[in-house]
Amino acid sequence: MLVKLIASDMDGTFLDEKGSFDRERFEIILSQMEERKIPFVIASGNGIGRLLKIFKGFENRVLFVADNVGHIYQGAQTLYRQALSIDLIRDVLDYLQEDVKKHCFMLAHDEKIYMAEGAGQPFSDGLAIQAEQMKAFLNRIEYLPNIADFPKNEPFYKMGLWVPEDQVAQVVTAFNQAFHGELVAVTSGYGSIDLMPAGIHKAWGLRRIMEPMGIDPSQVMAFGDNDNDVEMLELAQYSYAVGNA
Repeated sequence: MLVKLIASDMDGTFLDEKGSFDRERFEIILSQMEERKIPFVIASGNGIGRLLKIFKGFENRVLFVADNVGHIYQGAQTLYRQALSIDLIRDVLDYLQEDVKKHCFMLAHDEKIYMAEGAGQPFSDGLAIQAEQMKAFLNRIEYLPNIADFPKNEPFYKMGLWVPEDQVAQVVTAFNQAFHGELVAVTSGYGSIDLMPAGIHKAWGLRRIMEPMGIDPSQVMAFGDNDNDVEMLELAQYSYAVGNA
């Protein structure tokens, strides 16, 4: 087995039930990977702000594919960033109509998460995240009387929904039927649904890292647990879905 790159999803895969990890153990493993010149890639739907806090002390030793590929980051530097188009955001709002509240539609960039007034609190049923991280997440939320009045001069990098877990499959199926070929809805766990441009997924982000390094998919190992990891697991020669997948 010749592995030249290892990538892992975060929530439900790398992180524990508290949204943390064994830092001493990771230091040992990461040091061994560095000796072998094997980069470790964090592939997550989370924003770079949360990921940098989680990996404080390691942030300059790993690569980040954050915001479901919207942000590729290494060594305190953004290598790639893609904003959502205003037209695409409007199309989603037109499709959801009043369900922007029922489905807890979220439109986000690094500083703020915009939601419609009257929407519930996302992840109110609990999430594998430390209390201070959840507080930071909730503090970013700004409720708008009309979500269609979101600031058009601000770049947005992520759209998503939150619904009870027993409704996820129905909501995802309906959305993908409506936006076939333009947008894709995938679940990332805990009732969270990511809305992403078609063709933009973790495997796409990994390729942007692999190609300049001359790394082939046959030399990649990947770990994941949910629908937004499928393309990454299919790309890697050595792919593993964790037990809770």
